[in-house]
Amino acid sequence: MGSGAGKVKLHTDGDVAVVIIDAATTQTRPLKKFVSAFIKREAASVRPWFGPFEVRIWTSVMSEKPGAHDVDNVAKAILDALDGVFWRDDRQVVRLISERFTGDANRIAVKITPLKKEIEPIELDKTLLDEA
Repeated sequence: MGSGAGKVKLHTDGDVAVVIIDAATTQTRPLKKFVSAFIKREAASVRPWFGPFEVRIWTSVMSEKPGAHDVDNVAKAILDALDGVFWRDDRQVVRLISERFTGDANRIAVKITPLKKEIEPIELDKTLLDEA
């Protein structure tokens, strides 16, 4: 994504929020500052919640910049930018899905969903190979 000013939109439906980021850089520091400033200004009435969250991040990259966006770096910047607004600390995010694909615009979409309960524990062993 370019280094332009970008544009951020916030949509809410009940407890679920979607943040759309258009034409902003995905370099970690500028992205975090840009999104954080918008969210703190526009979502001032949202109070941080306790409890677990699921966050899904979709990063659309125009074909001329196919390798420019590491999903882990984008995710870290977004999670840090939303600290203190949707959750008190990003350790409350217990499920994170971050995907990157080639699209017709440089855009990031983030869906924030509070979960009703903690994630159930699973055995962390070879039986994970059997999961579909």
